[in-house]
Amino acid sequence: MHNLETATLKLGVFRPFDSLGQALVAAALHRQHEVSALVEDLNSLRARPGLRCKLGGLASSLEVSEAVMGLDVIFAMLGDQPPRQLPPQCGALIDGALRAGVPRLFLVGHWQWLVAPQDAADEQLGAGLARSLEVSGLDWTLVEAPTLVEGLRIDDFSRAAAPVDVASQQALACAEALLDEVRLGLHRRQCLRLRDPGR
Repeated sequence: MHNLETATLKLGVFRPFDSLGQALVAAALHRQHEVSALVEDLNSLRARPGLRCKLGGLASSLEVSEAVMGLDVIFAMLGDQPPRQLPPQCGALIDGALRAGVPRLFLVGHWQWLVAPQDAADEQLGAGLARSLEVSGLDWTLVEAPTLVEGLRIDDFSRAAAPVDVASQQALACAEALLDEVRLGLHRRQCLRLRDPGR
């Protein structure tokens, strides 16, 4: 039963397959949000109460906009993507969110090359993305993906059997921190590094 005192948000998560993505889905469902897993293969993730699987890729802004229409917040889990693939994917996310009218965008990946370029190649690679973010008008947040144990799944974060192992606790703590960012409206148009869990 839904707690009427809890504000319900419609969240979309692109590529929710790593441990943080799975923890984010589990934590959002626990908070009674509506969650859409935006995937390129509908058989890649099992639907469950409160979670719907919807086709969605990052190939174009049109594909993104069709996937995110009606959502309040988008999370894109990009931690496994090489830097050179990030600008076009992020461009599709930015333009798709604008087209669909989704105001809040979290890009979760590795951004050191963008925030502190080491050479001219990094600087050139990041210039267009930084400009697109700044002029978009979206409330975006770049999140530096934390180092977590891989292979965790939604069921590992079940409240019926609260996570007791350190790896699950760390992933869940990061996911809860991201949802708190949404609730409190923090770090808009900024880069965010989650505190290393376990320290």
